[in-house]
Amino acid sequence: MKKTALFASLSAMLGMVSASAEIDCVQLAASVKAAAAAEQSKVLEIVSREVAAAPNCSCEVVKAAIEGSGADVAAVAAIVESAILASPENMRLISQCAIAVAPDALVEVQSVLAKLDPNSGESVESAKSGKEPAGEVAAMPNPLDFPGKGPVRPLYPMSPPVIINPPDVSNVNPNTGGNGSNNS
Repeated sequence: MKKTALFASLSAMLGMVSASAEIDCVQLAASVKAAAAAEQSKVLEIVSREVAAAPNCSCEVVKAAIEGSGADVAAVAAIVESAILASPENMRLISQCAIAVAPDALVEVQSVLAKLDPNSGESVESAKSGKEPAGEVAAMPNPLDFPGKGPVRPLYPMSPPVIINPPDVSNVNPNTGGNGSNNS
């Protein structure tokens, strides 16, 4: 009985420790929004500090900072850049959340992404100018080719077609046995 009570209290304490160690993203977002509204000059510091402390709440932190500060297009790009520098593994998530809150900042957010991760795809400049991307594009294989075999060939050897001539039926007499000659 004493062991059961000991294990029950131990599991209850561990449950409280894990629950208190878990960060509530909604509460964090509310505090970031209030701090961004109160001190708009320190929004970038707040964003980088909170995203570094809780990278799994980076989307909520970025959204709250943009909404709380009433950020314009340039400020949205700066917020995205500071959040990405604090948590580079969440780069795509941070940019998508910023665009969801401020869709008019799409071009600026894409330029931040192109600056911080230049090898990730098409940049904003090449999309605007219509220029072809630099470098050569590898030739695409024919989807009908077998892997490593080249073009598909027939499974049987090719030979010239066999032409069968029909029998000459113009000289056939049905009464004589079919060969047309009179051998009687």
